[in-house]
Amino acid sequence: MSRVRELVVVFDAACPRCSTIARELPECVTVRVRSRSCREPRLADIYPNLPATVSGCARPAIGVVRADGSVRWWTGLRGIVGIMPVLRPGALPRAVSLLRTALRSP
Repeated sequence: MSRVRELVVVFDAACPRCSTIARELPECVTVRVRSRSCREPRLADIYPNLPATVSGCARPAIGVVRADGSVRWWTGLRGIVGIMPVLRPGALPRAVSLLRTALRSP
């Protein structure tokens, strides 16, 4: 498995709960977190494998960018699996809480 280079959080800035994930996730991980709006016009060009529900602003996602540049997308609580290798010690409860927040988003 390739090493994680950075994380990408794609979210709807109009969604306060989703914005919280983008704002607070960097405190939980050891790699850079890049925040992107789901409303960016070229988002699908930048990340061609981004799920349609994410680019359509229906749900937030975390992209795990590997050293080779490939991106694996995770939505909902499954995102924990993707970020586990880069979680700071003791950050698991906070990360789970942040992702659970996304499930409660309208």
